Amino acid sequence: MRGRYSALAILALAGGTAGGIALERFYLNPANTGGSDGPEILYWVAPMDPNFRQPGPGKSPMGMDLIPVYAGQEPSGDPAEVSLSAAEINAIGVRTALARMTDVAQRIETVGFVGYNEHRTSHVHTRVEGWIERLEVRAVGDRVEQGQVLFDLFSPLVAAATGDLIRAVEDGDPRILDAARNKLISHGMSPRQIAEIEQTRQLARNVEIEAPQDGVVIALDAADGMYLQPGTRAFSIADLAQVWLIVDVFERDMARLSEDMTAVARFEHLPGRVFEGEIDYIYPELDPRTRTLPVRLSFDNSDGLLRPGMFGTVSLVPNASRQVLTVPSEAVIRTGAAERVILRTGEGTFRPRLVTTGLRDSFGEGGRTEILQGLAPGEEVVASAQFLIDSESALSAGFTRMAPTDEDPARGTGTLVALDRDRRLATLRHDALESLDWPAMTSEFPVRADVALERLREGEEVAFRAARGADGLLGLIELGPDDGVAATGTGIALGVTPEGRLTLDHDPIPDLGWPAMRMDLDVAGLDPAEVPLETPIEFDLARDEAGMFSIIAVRAEGEDSGPAQAEDDAAAAAAPPIVVSGVIDAIDPATRQATITHGPIAEIGMPGMTMDFALDAALDPGGIETGREMTLTFARPDGMTMVLASADPVMPAAPPIVVTGTIDAIDAVSRQATITHGPIIEIGMPGMTMDFAVDPALDPATLGTGTEMTLTFARPDGMTMVLEAAEPIQPPMEVSGTINAVDAEGRTANVTHGPMIEIGMPGMTMDFVLGDGIDPAALPTGEELTLLLQRNPDFSMTLVGTAAPRSVSQ
Repeated sequence: MRGRYSALAILALAGGTAGGIALERFYLNPANTGGSDGPEILYWVAPMDPNFRQPGPGKSPMGMDLIPVYAGQEPSGDPAEVSLSAAEINAIGVRTALARMTDVAQRIETVGFVGYNEHRTSHVHTRVEGWIERLEVRAVGDRVEQGQVLFDLFSPLVAAATGDLIRAVEDGDPRILDAARNKLISHGMSPRQIAEIEQTRQLARNVEIEAPQDGVVIALDAADGMYLQPGTRAFSIADLAQVWLIVDVFERDMARLSEDMTAVARFEHLPGRVFEGEIDYIYPELDPRTRTLPVRLSFDNSDGLLRPGMFGTVSLVPNASRQVLTVPSEAVIRTGAAERVILRTGEGTFRPRLVTTGLRDSFGEGGRTEILQGLAPGEEVVASAQFLIDSESALSAGFTRMAPTDEDPARGTGTLVALDRDRRLATLRHDALESLDWPAMTSEFPVRADVALERLREGEEVAFRAARGADGLLGLIELGPDDGVAATGTGIALGVTPEGRLTLDHDPIPDLGWPAMRMDLDVAGLDPAEVPLETPIEFDLARDEAGMFSIIAVRAEGEDSGPAQAEDDAAAAAAPPIVVSGVIDAIDPATRQATITHGPIAEIGMPGMTMDFALDAALDPGGIETGREMTLTFARPDGMTMVLASADPVMPAAPPIVVTGTIDAIDAVSRQATITHGPIIEIGMPGMTMDFAVDPALDPATLGTGTEMTLTFARPDGMTMVLEAAEPIQPPMEVSGTINAVDAEGRTANVTHGPMIEIGMPGMTMDFVLGDGIDPAALPTGEELTLLLQRNPDFSMTLVGTAAPRSVSQ
């Protein structure tokens, strides 16, 4: 027995040992299983921290089980890219769409009601007094045809006139016969009935009143036995083969309204049906209550589907269109600071792309957004679930580097396809821009006013730097031939400073707008000690990372430096003035020269230095302070020479001013905008039209003219107003409510309104300021109305109009 128990114990021990080895090999460390048919496990990571890796299973620092990473699922190494499995894509509902070219014609969206075409409406009156003996058409809505008898009218005058006709026929005198016929026609008798009397030679007591046109009876004021006079309207008949649709156009859309637009109408009870019409008439006067312009549209209604009183939505579409790149509007992620899309880069991989958008929704078939920059046709973007992908922390890290600025611009090279010098627009076929994750494609960029365009030729290779403006559009802050040379100058080298700079007495450099002067310049790539002194030389300048210029090559004047550049022989034109801070060290009234120490001049790439400047003829040397920080303005009458035009003490900046107004015109060269603005309460300025400087960060080409906008003016010195931003005014918000009381003197209205869904405000009673065009005496109180509220820049709201609650009549 004892031997039997010993044998069983040994077998149990052997079985436990074998089981433990199998457990460790096949379950606890499956990565070491050489015969597995599944994908290879590369390593194990923490669920909440993919950077925590282990060669085998275990626990994360947070106590969670590690998860395996299989071959083919490892991250790409790009922190801005997200990888999703097919199951994850299906679970969160990822849908994609292609960026494609679309015909764009900016539409005007509005609504209106179907009405009768008054040009096709007739009213039936009798021409003599009489009584209706027989009424043939008895109900409103009955359809009639031209010439159909509506009713028989008995009139003694008609009976006497028919007797005269019969006698004239019997006498055979043509003149008397014509007179008798004309008398019956003047009484309203038709030629058919007159011919019948002449043929039968029987007296007629009644005149048959016929329908003047085909149509439908829309008004009936006649009855059997009724006495009628010529002033009484018996019938009204309208032809519904063509109808009118009266719509209201908001003031903000009036500038885009034209008579050649096509009207496209849709009606909720006719899904899928689209009706096309034309603008028949644009009324000359706005509705003073709603501040809208009535427009009359004409639609063909030969199938009879459109009935007066129907309510429909209308799109007014211009005939002219252009081809632009568009994506679905829901694909664009808007954060306020930037706009981006999620791009599908491969099977299950996605990454962000910075874009600049244009028109949205109000063109084509609707629901799409124009892409001005950042995408190429055919690229695939995520149209749903993009916000879930956007929530990945790795994406957020990637976005922080995707907004190029003046300090950190996007750099690129490419071919200059087209250059519009008047509008300062450059079309480039550029290589891939790594800093923006843009592929190689053709893009259009506005060019900053201080970038010289004289040396540029279409078709040549160029290098550029781009920065994003306040409007979200990428503009070129540098553009030049891709040879590394920004400009070439001539002069005489006088010496080398202890810091290794070259002291030059150079001639004017037109490409940079530099006048002739003496200055110290940095050198790069050459030994300044080898530069010949006191000898005419020619030198090449290049801009460094800080935006300043340095000498990169020196040669004897007249020596060939490479391919010849075309030179402009036209006389130098005046350039925009330069404003820079500096200190006037001394003034010589006799020579009208001022010694000035100024800071860097970014417009022309000139470093800070001390040099002499001529004074403008209108500037009094005795009124200029010395030894004090000043804001200096230099005029450039010939585009190069800098003349001190004014010197103003530096004042502390004041808060910006926000006001509504209209940009009437823009001078891109002088960077001046002519603006008609409303009253500015902060400084007590009435509404007027005047010129304002445009902020350097604002591209004049992107500013719209002729449209009322919300304008923001910076006050860098507490007094000068500089246009800093111009945003379109949002359309009035519509909300139902009741005006309880109106204070005509204070121009306010006490209103009880319903919920305002757009801003999340619940229904309540509050006071609103009345708009300038509102007559307090004309506002109805105690009635349910549709209130038009304009949202102001300071988040307050102004009552700018009212309308009756809209309802559909049956």
